[in-house]
Amino acid sequence: MKHYSIWLLLCITLSSATVPFSCNHEEIVAVVGPPRTIPPIRVPPAPGPFIYVTPNYQSNWTYYNGVKIYDKIIGPGSVQESDVLRIEVRKDYGASIQIYDKVTKQNLINFFDLGRESGMSSYSGIEDIPFSDDSPRWKGIGYNPLQAGDDGGNPAPVLYHGFVDGWIYTRAQCLSWPHTTAKLLPFFYEQWARVDGNKVHVKVRLTHRRGDNKFHGPGEQEWPMMFVNGARKVHFYNGPAPFTNAPATVTDGIERTLSPGNFVLHQGTVYGQTEPWQGVEVGKNPDGSPRMIGLYTPGYYRANYNVMSIPANDSWEGGNTSTYVSNRPFYHLDSENVWLKEYTYVVGTEQQVREFVYAQPRQNTPDFHFRKADGRNGWFIWDGGYDQKEPFVSDNWKVTFTGKTENGVTNAWGSKLMSGYHSFKASEFNSVYIRMAYSGPQTQLHLTWLLNGQAPDGMDPRYPNQNKVRFPNGIRNSNQYIPFNVINDGKMHTYKVSFAGHPMWKDIIQQFEITHNSDSRFVPPGEVIELNYLGVNDPGVAF
Repeated sequence: MKHYSIWLLLCITLSSATVPFSCNHEEIVAVVGPPRTIPPIRVPPAPGPFIYVTPNYQSNWTYYNGVKIYDKIIGPGSVQESDVLRIEVRKDYGASIQIYDKVTKQNLINFFDLGRESGMSSYSGIEDIPFSDDSPRWKGIGYNPLQAGDDGGNPAPVLYHGFVDGWIYTRAQCLSWPHTTAKLLPFFYEQWARVDGNKVHVKVRLTHRRGDNKFHGPGEQEWPMMFVNGARKVHFYNGPAPFTNAPATVTDGIERTLSPGNFVLHQGTVYGQTEPWQGVEVGKNPDGSPRMIGLYTPGYYRANYNVMSIPANDSWEGGNTSTYVSNRPFYHLDSENVWLKEYTYVVGTEQQVREFVYAQPRQNTPDFHFRKADGRNGWFIWDGGYDQKEPFVSDNWKVTFTGKTENGVTNAWGSKLMSGYHSFKASEFNSVYIRMAYSGPQTQLHLTWLLNGQAPDGMDPRYPNQNKVRFPNGIRNSNQYIPFNVINDGKMHTYKVSFAGHPMWKDIIQQFEITHNSDSRFVPPGEVIELNYLGVNDPGVAF
């Protein structure tokens, strides 16, 4: 085994060198039946911040997995491992990652079809829903570039594969998930993956080159998502004391049991959480405590989970039973844009997951700049409007409200600007500054907020147990806003909005919205807001 380890590392090194060299994956590892453990490949990461370096040369895949998932052989891959984890980046799954846990001796990620796995699943806005009208089973899903493959079982092609600074690098071209014909989309998925003890770090660069030069409305992204094998319990925290190790919520996702093996599951309603992680139990640690795979990404405050096909009682990577968790932000999937994302899996105790999350940098108070370099800063346009698209070519976010047309009347009342979800302690600030230019008929706008544990627009009464878990603080109070006067001259002004003394300014602020005055029920299209800043720092003379 020692000689084998030297050969494997030599193969990886030489296949990236300037001298032509061939590494046949079947000469390195040929797995028929359950994959056997190979010697750990431990390469220290490059020092300093991650700068998305790509390999100079392609390398052959270092591993071959002869196991079948139904009638499909898993095939070539590249592997890294530590003392407790092994990852396998799978070529014929768009370079999706499988994680093997050596403690519980199981693969953790579900590979039932090419729409599960884990990673980034992207969506365009509602106007792109007709994109999938010709698909046999997913007519309402719209424009959905996916890393693993499509609903027909076609894998996304991997265009480049190599090793750089201790990372396994791949570049894939996404397929349209709802189609069955290997429909290529102009959406490219670069991935860097590396094992680090009980953690797996993943960096992703998404590049969209749609070329239609159109503005696309916001889509609810899965950035990232994870399907775990089996019906499992999910952990998260959405309480008022984040980053203090306050007890987390634990749920099995079952609304009620109708009979043995017959359940009504929680509805897939998105909810807010105040710590940026979710964990899924996968067994027991050596001390008997629950062992979990935790998923973390910066800004993981708008979340979802679901448990699927419990009666099938599957717990292997090809089984239909799985537990799903995801970060669900809204983004405009601009036709020509690049997004840099990162996420980490942590396998161990809940305490280990939270210790890692607590050590990461985070935004503690609102400080949103809408400069050229910042773009929309995680905000989006809701219910009718357009902007200059990202990447911005100049400072300021210029939004024109167009509204919706119903019964022959176009009304922009209800169109609004919305932030992403955050975890801001209300006790740490009681005012914000808004620097913006306004052109339109209004003399007053509202700044609205959402608290942790609140449903923004109502709850389904058929799911009372789910609602207690996801929305313990009920529906958003109708008076959760502060009005502020605006000057209709199209010039920049700074407005100070104070929340001091408001009874609903408390606990954790999850989201801000700039909305119309609730007394106005009609706003003609064409209203323009040019937003420069919203945050706790005074950017100029307050009005």
